[in-house]
Amino acid sequence: MAPSRITSFLVKVASRCNLDCDYCYVYHHADQSWRAMPKMLSSENQDAFAQRLAAYITEQNITRCTVIFHGGEPLLAGVDTLVTFARQIRKATTADVDIGLQTNGLLLTEAVIQAFEDADIAVSISLDGPRTANDKHRTTRKGRSSFDKVVGALQRLKQHPKVFAGVIAVIDVSTPPEELLAFFDEHQPPKLDFLLPDAHHLRPPPGRSDQPDIYESWLCDAFDLWLDQYPHLPVRTFEALLDAVAGLPSTTDAFGLGDVSLISIETDGSYHDLDVLKITQEGLTKIGGTVRDTPIAMIAASEQIEAHRRLLSKSGLSATCQSCLIVDICGGGSLPHRYGANGFDNPTVYCGEMTALVTHVRARLDGLLTAGPGRNGELPAGFDIERFERAELGHAEMAELCTDARNTLTQEFLAAVAALRSSDSQAFVETLSGLDPEHLAELSLQPGAVAWQKTLTAAASGRVIHTVDGQPIVADTSYLADLLERPTNALERLAIGAADPWLRIPFGGAIYFEDEDLARKARPVVEEALAIVEAWRPALAAEIRMACRAVQFVRDPVAHPEKIVSFSDNSVPGALYVSVWQGDRLIDPYDLADSLVHEHRHQKLYLLERLSPTVEPTDLTVVSPWREDLRPPSGLLHAVFVFVELRRLWAHIRDHGPGRLHNRAVNQLQDTNEHLAEAFRTLEACPLTETGRRLTDVLKRAAELVPEPA
Repeated sequence: MAPSRITSFLVKVASRCNLDCDYCYVYHHADQSWRAMPKMLSSENQDAFAQRLAAYITEQNITRCTVIFHGGEPLLAGVDTLVTFARQIRKATTADVDIGLQTNGLLLTEAVIQAFEDADIAVSISLDGPRTANDKHRTTRKGRSSFDKVVGALQRLKQHPKVFAGVIAVIDVSTPPEELLAFFDEHQPPKLDFLLPDAHHLRPPPGRSDQPDIYESWLCDAFDLWLDQYPHLPVRTFEALLDAVAGLPSTTDAFGLGDVSLISIETDGSYHDLDVLKITQEGLTKIGGTVRDTPIAMIAASEQIEAHRRLLSKSGLSATCQSCLIVDICGGGSLPHRYGANGFDNPTVYCGEMTALVTHVRARLDGLLTAGPGRNGELPAGFDIERFERAELGHAEMAELCTDARNTLTQEFLAAVAALRSSDSQAFVETLSGLDPEHLAELSLQPGAVAWQKTLTAAASGRVIHTVDGQPIVADTSYLADLLERPTNALERLAIGAADPWLRIPFGGAIYFEDEDLARKARPVVEEALAIVEAWRPALAAEIRMACRAVQFVRDPVAHPEKIVSFSDNSVPGALYVSVWQGDRLIDPYDLADSLVHEHRHQKLYLLERLSPTVEPTDLTVVSPWREDLRPPSGLLHAVFVFVELRRLWAHIRDHGPGRLHNRAVNQLQDTNEHLAEAFRTLEACPLTETGRRLTDVLKRAAELVPEPA
């Protein structure tokens, strides 16, 4: 296994603090090594870190990473020091470096915030809620309140949304959820994290021994209150839980399995593992080496990081966790919270709470799905799934699905514009109403326009749409003005690598989009790939152009640069996201043809599922032969639908493609045959709808149609 790919660096710029929070994992838990640490990170260690980071980024071809200034209280290092350090890091490195800091806010003056805004340093603040909640734990060494100063800092930060990253609050279950959520609703932070108090099996959560269910009750009540009254508040804890329950990747280490992507650097320049592991025992986080004498790559490949990685895999969990029904959601819980007399071979100390909360969230989601409005779930009379599956036979079926989507999206688009809270809204509605119906429909079908109008629609109902990495999204009229300037013939063409902001906004910083210089070089390869599909199966090429409107060039900033990446998302229907560079060279056009066909098949199935779901509502997750993580049955059916078509493509490449790809095609087909056989066996036990059953039967038959080579 390749070493961990480190893309986040928590740098302790100060090891002292001007508050004395009684739950602090640095000062009030097992590891007291802070006492021997220098008070500040020296300029020598700052220089060394910048150079080590630059070297590692270059070695690993990392295009984006994060540096967090931490402490103690990082502002004790001085704003000039932090700004200079940030500039030094960015000057030394070739990647895009997101720099932020976590502060208690006491020293966060207007001048400091302005300096951070000028230096592009994001600021997250620690605040546990209203005065009564905050002053239970976050006081000075003399027991004095910190609330007024912190709220003052919060008010100033709200005037600088460019750098305001969010608020972190540690839960105290003696504070009612209503009080906490109402307070934060008043202040509308861009992101809000609720953290459970750090605890483990040798140091249980405070108050639970007297009331065993106190945390379960608080979490379930808080989730209900958030879902019913405050869904517009971006509470990452609850949003991540919803994602995990729905089978999506979690964005927090509190839920789900994962990998090590972060290391810490102490004020003496030494390398350390996850900082919160300090709650377990003295010295456990120390890896060895310093920024002055050890490359980051050696730390990433170290035995300690490898041991940490194993604990984040399913095989590294305790036997109790491995046999648990919610293991793929909880993932064993936060690693520090698993610690006990036998090390980490335990479920999280919050296991009961996690089980109760996940069960509760599932029940709430099932209720919403059952009660929610929707279509009758039936396909139109005469719709032939077998013809639909084959591009050569299913033109009429695809045209019917595309027309339905076109009509629905046009109405949604007009309704979203009418709901604009702007003096221009009426003028825009009148402009749109005066357009040729075909032009209006094409505007509505643009994938970016769909993402834009859905954001508007959510805002009109008091909800906030967030990016994949948790940032709130706001839609304004400037994008609509841009859409209206696009000629009809441009709307109808497949836009390849266009700099359309709403094809990118939904993904925040989670996905890197290639710039125009690289896109210009890659567009001819897309044309080559489409020509390969056209020469092989003209009907499939026509189908792609019927259903899709955009191709975007992407790169996963944390994946190996040689890895071919592609994805599609129903929030931007009709957009295909593909990687076009492998390391420093353009992708092979046959590999790009594979990616385009792959993502088109997802989009094609999304069109069908708009009218008729393929899977009954379920919290079941299953093994997918193409993925390491468990998937919902819908995800497995999508994979089968995709790979039945890719099997045809690679059979064509085997028999008629370039000789350099023959052996690879043979191996690809063998793997696909084995994976499809396994997937079909799994789908037999899944709760498929009538449409899902019919489609699966069609796919089974289709999987037997590829002839053996002559």
